[in-house]
Amino acid sequence: METHYPHHVTHKKKWGEYLLEFFMLFLAVFLGFIAENIRESSIERHKEKEYMESMVEDLKTDSAFLQLSINKLIPYHTRWLDSTMHLFEMPNGKDRLIYQAFFLATAWTYNFHPTERTLTQLRSEGFHLIRNKKAATAISQLEDQYKIYFQTTVFVDNMQNNIDVAAAAFADRSVVDKITKITFQNFHNDPFVHLELKDIPDSAAIKTDNIEVVKSYLKLLNDYYYYTQAINNNYIVLLNVLHMTIDVLKKEYHLENE
Repeated sequence: METHYPHHVTHKKKWGEYLLEFFMLFLAVFLGFIAENIRESSIERHKEKEYMESMVEDLKTDSAFLQLSINKLIPYHTRWLDSTMHLFEMPNGKDRLIYQAFFLATAWTYNFHPTERTLTQLRSEGFHLIRNKKAATAISQLEDQYKIYFQTTVFVDNMQNNIDVAAAAFADRSVVDKITKITFQNFHNDPFVHLELKDIPDSAAIKTDNIEVVKSYLKLLNDYYYYTQAINNNYIVLLNVLHMTIDVLKKEYHLENE
């Protein structure tokens, strides 16, 4: 019976044994590195898809608001603009109607504020997670469109302020304060601004001592009317970009059923 004795502690290994040990150690480290990369890549892909799912939800919310604005809110608003200009041209005795019309015409509450929940997270945590080039391009184009839109908001705020100041020349402040409170007390339940004729005090009167003041106001309203059409067109462009972005994200991340 043969007996095998272990090598003596002073036994010198052959270079092939050292090479094999080095190779095995290198392979273990390398495979561990590969496994960790695969794990991290899998986590990032999962996180990327979660971001895109969240982005689609945000865009759907914004899309619904834009559609409501284009199809209902802006037309409602511009109809009151038309009524205001028409009523000012009619004989006296239409004061309460004018209060109702000009207030609803200029009570602009339909500014678009994008839902930037996901975009904010991506800006802080890393756009690098978006590895899909088509998705990254679509989101970049969407942000560019937002920037163009935001450039117009300062202008509309200034125009709104000018109209409010101009109205002070012929409208009774106490009456305006009363109908403002009535109009907006239930606004959170309804996207439309409502003001019934019965809500206008009987004492409401339009000061028309200076006809030039009224003419100046009507000119502002006319300009405002055309600007609302520009807003409407802007919303249509934004809506198209939103829909294109949603389509790209759904396709690239297989969210067709989302």
